[in-house]
Amino acid sequence: ENAAPAQKPAEKRALQWSKNPATKIIWKEAEWYCKNIKEDGYTDWRLPTIDELRTLVENCPESATGGTCGISETNNKLTINDYNKETCRGCRKGRMKLKGKGWFWSSSQRTDTDHYWVISFNNARISEAKMIMAYNVYCVR
Repeated sequence: ENAAPAQKPAEKRALQWSKNPATKIIWKEAEWYCKNIKEDGYTDWRLPTIDELRTLVENCPESATGGTCGISETNNKLTINDYNKETCRGCRKGRMKLKGKGWFWSSSQRTDTDHYWVISFNNARISEAKMIMAYNVYCVR
């Protein structure tokens, strides 16, 4: 028998990011886009969590994974009380490992409202946004 090789569990596999971002779309469109793209032969794309987006941060330890900005789906810290404008404000030299400018959607919802957490590719600032705002999205698998 030629069985397909076993795939690593998602938590062990390195994240794969889509090659090009979709630009200027509202949250529902971003969610739909990621669920429906086909790239590199894969169809299991999805919107990234805020934690996954934070893995892309460079030159801004506060916004990077484990940084002092408290917003994290992994740690169940997604309310406005978990948000601190000072620690989440980004850095002048902060940037992201993927190309792009402006705000990018996450799948992480602010648990006390219908807003979603977003990150700026200009300076690694983390903030929240209404679903009707038009932002960018990279998909992940």
